Amino acid sequence: MKTNSIFALSLVVISFAVASPCVHAKKYTIYDREVALERKIESAYKANQLTLKEADGLKAKIKDIKDDEQKMKDKNGGKLSYENMHDVENSLNKVSEKLQKKQLEKRTD
Repeated sequence: MKTNSIFALSLVVISFAVASPCVHAKKYTIYDREVALERKIESAYKANQLTLKEADGLKAKIKDIKDDEQKMKDKNGGKLSYENMHDVENSLNKVSEKLQKKQLEKRTD
């Protein structure tokens, strides 16, 4: 009886492990992040979480990041070095942080 229970339990555990899909975080490219940030800025503006001036300022920062990214690519044969990718990601993080900060400020007003 005890062995049957252990066997049944082990079958359940194995079937669960095999049947459950592996969950992996989606890897966003720099382009994906830029597009997602632009969409978040637009939706925050439409939800009155940002003023037009704030939204335009954040969009301008993303445009500056894209321009810098293109300059980096031009200097490196059309590709970004790991250091360049790190710099672009950090710049996008700063824009994302500013967006979140402004959205939270509007909630507390």
